[in-house]
Order: sequence, then C-alpha cells, then structure tokens
Amino acid sequence: MAGKNLNVKTALIINPVASRISSAEKLARVEQELNRRGHPVTVSYTSAPLEAMEIARRAAGEGSGLVISVGGDGTLNEVINGIASTPARLGIIPAGLSNVLARELNIPDKLERALEVILAGTTRRLDLGLINGRYFSIMVSVGIDAEAVRIVNPAVKRFLKRYAYHLAGFQALASFRPGPFTLRCDGEKELTGRAAVISNSRFYGGPHQITPQARSDDGMLHCCVFARGRRRDYARYFWGVLRKNHQRFRDVSFLTARTVDIETPGLPIQADGDYLGRTPARIQIFPGMLTVLAPKKNE
Repeated sequence: MAGKNLNVKTALIINPVASRISSAEKLARVEQELNRRGHPVTVSYTSAPLEAMEIARRAAGEGSGLVISVGGDGTLNEVINGIASTPARLGIIPAGLSNVLARELNIPDKLERALEVILAGTTRRLDLGLINGRYFSIMVSVGIDAEAVRIVNPAVKRFLKRYAYHLAGFQALASFRPGPFTLRCDGEKELTGRAAVISNSRFYGGPHQITPQARSDDGMLHCCVFARGRRRDYARYFWGVLRKNHQRFRDVSFLTARTVDIETPGLPIQADGDYLGRTPARIQIFPGMLTVLAPKKNE
C-alpha cells in the first residue's frame, strides 16, 4: 500500500546515545521535512531504559498514526512494544550498531534515504513474536549469547561499540556452563541442546544468518538449536555461522513452529539484543501484527 500520508500526527522518538546518531542539525532537518510534508511532529528524546516504550505507547494513545524510531534495535524493540496492538504505523531511521530489522526490510542506513522510505508511504505487515509478555521483531536466544548480552558493560559498549559484545562473549565463554534444555515446539516436537536461537528474521547481529530461511512475514518461528556446550563446540558453531555452513552440522537442528515452550528454569534469555531475564519461557508468533513503512518486498 502506498500513499503520501499527509496530515498524519507523528511522534519522532530519538535515542540520543545511539552509536550512529546524526548531528542535531540533521535531526532538526528530519523534523522540518516531516512538517513540510504535512506531518505534525512531536519530538521526544529518551534518557533511560524502557522510556521509548512509554513514549510510544502514550503517542499511539494520543492519536499518533505514525511513530518513528531513531536509534538501534533496542530502541526499536521498545517502540514496537509501545505501539503493538494499536493502529499506529512504524517508521524506522536506523542509527544503532547492527540495525537488524532495517537490514531485513531493506531500509537504508543513511538518515535522508531512510526518511524518504517513510515519506513514500509504502507499508508492509510484519509478524511479531512474544516471549513472557515482551514482543520482539528479530529473535530470541537462550544460552551463551544471552549470557553475553546480560554481562555486557554499557560503558564499554559506548566505547567499543559492537566489539563490546565480542568481549562479553569471550567472558561468557570462560565462565558460562549451561546444562541441556528442551524446546517443545507446538506442544509436540522437541529439540534438546545447550543454546538456541528462535527467529522471526533471517539476520542475526548484523549480516550473519543463523536461520536463513526465516522471514518476518511468514507466520512462523524458526528455531536453531546447538546440541553441545563445550568451548570448542561454541568456537565451531561460531565459525560455521560465519562461513554459512552450520546448517550441515549434525549437532545443529532446525524446526519451525508457532509456539515454543522452554520449561527448564534459570537459563538466560534475550530478545532483540536486550536481556529479559531467565527461563521458563513461552514464545509465540502473531502474524501480521505490525504495520511498518518499508520498501516493497522483493519476491
């Protein structure tokens, strides 16, 4: 669906510490251009975790038909949670470390071009996953990478950017020893392993593809389970993902489902790059729940 979407009340939500945030002058031009195109704009800057969620929820409740996230995948996740189940549409100006959903949707990483995508008015319906009351658009993971997300230092992250996760990954590798757990898929099929990624997107952490068959509008969760948990196994899995051949490993399993249950308690979980807590967890998919302004899907 396309159109100019004039006179749409718009909320612009900006994370000012996002790693690729543009200058204040460029951000001011975004507001000016939206106003010029007939979008009355309210601009809000976040200053604390989960604040973007509350701003987005309030904006949607006060009649904003368009809510634009300017930040990384964490800010975007909060905005999505704020507008899920409302008529508001999502606009994305990617400014974070990885910008996975923007990559999935072919949204440009340049501010001006991303804004043009929003102003073009082409919409797509996307699925959202839900884990323990929190929506996600990209993926959930359980195990060592969730532990790395848990222990990553925010100050180091601001300095080292994406390499802060690499450092946290090495720290997790040195100390984290997960026991086996089971994914129960659609109440029937089971996969057992020591790490898992449950995806709504083919991309993970940037350009990597752990579940390359996943699409954000296919109505399914795509599960990848890694069976073993020794250091050398994690190194092999990591190298396999980088080389795009982990799908051939005998100890890596794949399954699609609409509902995934993990009953084993105490395992770290993260969604869209934010630490959520620990299992048990129920993960569900809600097809077509989110309307996002994005380029037309390439068939």
